[in-house]
Amino acid sequence: MKRVEWLCVLALMSGLAVGCGDDDTGMTGMDTGPGGDDTGPGEVNCPTSAPDVDSMMGACCYRSENDSANPNFRVSGLMIESPRSLASPIVRSLLASNLDGETFNWLIEITGAAADGEITVRTGYGERNADSTFSFTEGSAPGPGDPNRWDPLSVMANLSGELVTAPPIDGVFSVPVLDEETGEPFLELPLQAFELLGATMSNDRNCVGERTGARYDTSMGMIRTYITIEDAQMAMIGDPLNTDLCTFTAGILSGTCADNDQADWPVQPDAQCTGGTCTDACDGATTCNAWTITGGFSAQSVTIN
Repeated sequence: MKRVEWLCVLALMSGLAVGCGDDDTGMTGMDTGPGGDDTGPGEVNCPTSAPDVDSMMGACCYRSENDSANPNFRVSGLMIESPRSLASPIVRSLLASNLDGETFNWLIEITGAAADGEITVRTGYGERNADSTFSFTEGSAPGPGDPNRWDPLSVMANLSGELVTAPPIDGVFSVPVLDEETGEPFLELPLQAFELLGATMSNDRNCVGERTGARYDTSMGMIRTYITIEDAQMAMIGDPLNTDLCTFTAGILSGTCADNDQADWPVQPDAQCTGGTCTDACDGATTCNAWTITGGFSAQSVTIN
C-alpha cells in the first residue's frame, strides 16, 4: 500500500478527506483501478503496473489459455459492497491498485468441469512466482495467529453451462495484501464461510468479467463471506494506520474494539458465526459477532503450479 493513500483513508474516516480522490464509482459493477487511462468502450488496457503486461492477452488481460475442464483464475477486480467501511471508494481503489500490481493475489482453481454437474473449487492466497505463474501457499503465514491461515480451502461446487456456484466453505482462510514497497503483509482478510454465489465464465473460460480501459466488470462474479470480530482483532493493519482490522471495520476513531462498547461502534456487526455457520439472526449491538462481506469480482486466467 502507498503511505499517502492510507493517510487519505485515515482522513476520510475522520471526515476530513479533501482531494484524496474519493469520488464514488457507484454500484454499477465496474471497479475503477489505477491501471491506465480509460480508453473507452471496446478498448482494452491491461494494468500498467503488473509485472508482465506484455504477456497478457484478451479483454480480461488473461495470462495463459485455460484448460476448459480445469480452469485456473486469479481475482483481478473486487467491488466490496458491504460493510460500508470496507466499501468506501478509497479502499476499493487501494485494493484495485494492489490487484493490478499483483501484491494482492487471490486464486480460484476449478477441477472436473468437463461437463455440467459436481465440480471442485479450491481458493485462497497465492504467491506470484518469478516466471509469472502462481502457487497456493500452505503453512507459511508469518506473524501471530494460525500459521496455516494462508492455506487454500476446497469445496464441492456445481457447474451449469459457464455458471459456477458453491456453498459456504467450512473453515477460515486469509488473503494478505502485501505492501507495495516492502513486499511484507500490510493487511489480511480472514474470511469465514466463504460462499461463491455465482461466477459466470466467458465461453473460452479465460475470464470472469472483462476489462474495458481502466475498469473491470465485476458484475459476473458474486461472493458472500464473513469476518468475525475475533479474527479481525488479530488481523493487524500496518503503517501508517497501525491498527487492527476490527477497529478499522467498525469505524472506530478513538481506541480499539476492545476499548469501546459494541453498541457504540459506528459500523455494527450484522451476523453471527458459530462453528463455521453464519446467520444474520442476531442483534448487532449485542449478539452479532461478525460482519457480512458481499461484493462482485472479476478474474483472469493464470497458471497455478
